[in-house]
Amino acid sequence: MGVEHKRITSALLRELRTSLVEHRDKELRSIYFGGGTPSLANPRDIAEIIETANSLVPLAKDAEITLESNPTSAEVRKMQEFKHAGVTRYSIGVQTLNDQTLQRMGRLHTGAEGLAAVDRARSLFPGKVTFDMIFGFEGQTVDRWRQELETALCHADGHISVYQLTVEPGTPLFRDRNAQRVVLPNGDLQAQMYESAVELCASKGFRHYEVSSYAASTESESVHNKGYWQGRQWIGIGPSAHSRFVDPRSGKRISSVRLPDIQRWAQMCESIGHGTAKLDTVSEAEAKQEAVVFGLRMLDGLTNSQFAGVSNGQILEEYLRMDRVRQYVDDGYLLYGGGRLAPTERGLQVIDSILVEIVP
Repeated sequence: MGVEHKRITSALLRELRTSLVEHRDKELRSIYFGGGTPSLANPRDIAEIIETANSLVPLAKDAEITLESNPTSAEVRKMQEFKHAGVTRYSIGVQTLNDQTLQRMGRLHTGAEGLAAVDRARSLFPGKVTFDMIFGFEGQTVDRWRQELETALCHADGHISVYQLTVEPGTPLFRDRNAQRVVLPNGDLQAQMYESAVELCASKGFRHYEVSSYAASTESESVHNKGYWQGRQWIGIGPSAHSRFVDPRSGKRISSVRLPDIQRWAQMCESIGHGTAKLDTVSEAEAKQEAVVFGLRMLDGLTNSQFAGVSNGQILEEYLRMDRVRQYVDDGYLLYGGGRLAPTERGLQVIDSILVEIVP
């Protein structure tokens, strides 16, 4: 039996107040309503959360406030109300335009409804709409993927995210693939699909600025997600939410995660003001590794000045395995110079393999 919306909102507000009270000297650059389906919430509750956050830590004048949504008719009807609530950016889970694939995934919308939702969002949030597309489904060919993405890009606003299908252990898809009841495209085909996405998005004026993200302009890039990749502080509110922040009293970097069970989380919020399950101090070694791993997800890469913020003044050349870095530079996978390390477009495609080699 689920926890009612009113109780969830009350617990969220309680946890928000507890978590932000010690950060009053900061400024909120973004708020992101994600995880689950926040678009099923009452827009009045979303407005109250935004207003409460702003009363505790002031929102920047150009703060980005994103809400994730599925393109069902019920959620599309609420877009206008979410705009009035204070949402400034809309993210839609289109995923694929193939109706059979959507049905197999258990999604409640069709491909046509997905595109209609994007068009509606563009009319309300011009320049601030994003949606996701996924490749690597069963039976998908490179040509079919290209046709699907080309159609989607005709409806795109300023941003689009493109992901390879991931098969999580323990899921029905994982079991079906292992039992060969489902045959997914092989690695070579998926690589061709990835390359097709880069090519097609570029042809429509979308810059590939992060592994899975494309933007028509710098202004269209996701402020919130770039905060993760650039090592900024964030506070996560709600079940299973993660946080990374500097404790204002000790100056130490903190990592925390909330309880995953919504009942237990709500009870803990009501009891002590938050539902934190685990809280750890992030070591300098962990912070340096994270800075490189997340920084090299972006085509702009990572600078020495950014790295110095977590490394006690150490520069990249003193930390990384520079023999491997130089080899990847010579092979056309990395760029290094002027105090900046960045992947090339070619390197971005295999960045996980590169990181294993260059991070000590």
